Amino acid sequence: MRSFAAAALALGLAAIGGSAAAQTGTTRSFEGTYSVIARGVEAGDFVVRFNQTGNSYTATATREMKGWVGAALNRSQDYRYAVSGAVAADGTLRPSAYEHQGGRRRDDRPNGRLVRSTFTANDVVTTSVPAGMNMGDPQATAEQRRNVIDQITAIATMVTASGDPCSRTLRVYMDGRSRFDFVFTPNGNVTINSRAYQGPGVRCRVQFRPIAGFGDPQEAATLTFLFARTPSGMWAPVTIEMPTDGVGTVRLEARRLQFNGAALR
Repeated sequence: MRSFAAAALALGLAAIGGSAAAQTGTTRSFEGTYSVIARGVEAGDFVVRFNQTGNSYTATATREMKGWVGAALNRSQDYRYAVSGAVAADGTLRPSAYEHQGGRRRDDRPNGRLVRSTFTANDVVTTSVPAGMNMGDPQATAEQRRNVIDQITAIATMVTASGDPCSRTLRVYMDGRSRFDFVFTPNGNVTINSRAYQGPGVRCRVQFRPIAGFGDPQEAATLTFLFARTPSGMWAPVTIEMPTDGVGTVRLEARRLQFNGAALR
C-alpha cells in the first residue's frame, strides 16, 4: 500500500481518460497549484502546466515536499515531470516522450535519477540514468503496456475532457514502471468550498486497481475526487482524497486554477 500512496502523489490529482477527449486543432492551456495536506498540515506543493497548440501538446509538473516533512524525507519525494505528444484525430492525447527526475537516493545523480519513456502505439520503452532501474516485480507485460498513458498526460486528458468526468477508466503506466487502472464512478453532486473555487461540483468514487510493476504487494483502494465545471467547458480537478498506511487520509487541494489564462472563481 505504501507504493500506492507514492503513486497517487506522483499522479498528483484527479486523472481521467476515455472516449471524451481534448478537441483537436485548438489552442488551450491549464495551470494548477495544489497543496499536499496530511494530518491537517500543508506538507508539500504540486504544480502542473499544460499547453495544447493545434495537434500537439506539452505538459510539465513539479512536486516538492516542504518544511519538516521535506527535511524528514531528505527530498526523496521531490520530482519534476515533462511530457510531449500529439492530439489524435478523435482528440485523444497520445504521449510520445516522457521524463521525470527526482528522488535523490544515495546512488543517484545530485538531482535524482533521470527516467525517460518513449511511447509508441503498442509499447513503452523506459531507460534511466544511472542505468539499471528496477522495473518492479512482476514487470508489466507487452499487453499491459498497450494503449497506456503517463500520469501527466492523464492530468491533461482530464482537464481537456468533455462529458461526465465520473464515468470512465484510466490506464496509467506511471514513470515507465508501475501499471494500474483508475476506475471512475459517479458519487453525487456537491458544493465545493476551497481556496481555488467555491460553487457546485461533482464527486467521483475512484477505485485504484494495481496491475504490475510495484514491487511490493498492493491492495485495491478507493479514492474520492471533486471536479468543477469551468466556463470554458473543461473540468477542474479541485480536490483528491486518498488513504495511506502511515498518515491516514492525504488530501490534495487546489490553491489556484487557471484555464486559458483566466483564474477559476
